[in-house]
Amino acid sequence: MDQATPVTTTGSVGPWHWEAFPFHAGEVTVDQAHRYCHGIATGHYENFPVFLRLFSREQRMALAAVYAYARTADDLADEPVFSAFADAALVSWRAQLRDCYAGKAAHPIFIALRWATERFPIRQEHLEALLDAFEQDRVKSRYASWTELHDYCARSAEPVGRIVLAVLGRSTPENEAHSDAICTALQLTNFWQDLSVDAKRGRIYLPARLMAKHAVTEEDLLAGRIVPGVAPLIEEVCDYTDGLFRKGAPLSAALPMPGKAYIALVRFGGTTILGMARRYGPMLLTERPRLGVVPYLASFWKRSRRPA
Repeated sequence: MDQATPVTTTGSVGPWHWEAFPFHAGEVTVDQAHRYCHGIATGHYENFPVFLRLFSREQRMALAAVYAYARTADDLADEPVFSAFADAALVSWRAQLRDCYAGKAAHPIFIALRWATERFPIRQEHLEALLDAFEQDRVKSRYASWTELHDYCARSAEPVGRIVLAVLGRSTPENEAHSDAICTALQLTNFWQDLSVDAKRGRIYLPARLMAKHAVTEEDLLAGRIVPGVAPLIEEVCDYTDGLFRKGAPLSAALPMPGKAYIALVRFGGTTILGMARRYGPMLLTERPRLGVVPYLASFWKRSRRPA
């Protein structure tokens, strides 16, 4: 499909989809759709990693479309401004995804995503799994065990890594297993980093059985109350997460450039944030650690210069 060719749009498009898009349905070109996705990917408060410049132009365009798809769905599920119609919006989003794979596109994100799926083996089931996780967040805010958390991460995090491997052309069972470990570790690290933020939303991702083991209650977490068991609880979940990062470590060596560099950067970023969370310890109940891009890159450069 030529990027200057207008795309015929079909289907029902909710009014919230077009608020920031200056074109009318039926007049959107693929190039405009890609620029729309790029704007979401680079303009969101959770900025699209600058490291994607390592990829080819087509790979970047495909990954930006995937990011815009997931970011928008996540916002529809999670942002208070959408709460009155979030469930209906997610149903519409899923229907438009299925239309996309059937060869139809109504929204600029799906126009760009259709272009991406025609060039890379991005599986529909992985994009649907992300929606399953966003829908789960709307009805489930407690997790009893590591098993339940892994089940959630299998839909919220692991599909992202598998999509990246598909865009890189490196989807093998072994690579996917290592990617799953890294992506789950990244998701868990985000949970520990956001303990104070999630508590304000009434969400607790720490396994309930582990909390009981350390005599930490839901009330303690929701109130930001630091009791004696919080420190060993944080230490244990950080140890567990670090084990997953180590399990996924062979992935970087298994990939050629640019995948090798990208996975190394992503994994290093995750382990760095995890290390910050470990140092914060009980303070995670009241503060959120942050890592800026410049300090991160400086730290990565210093680490890469050390002898193996």
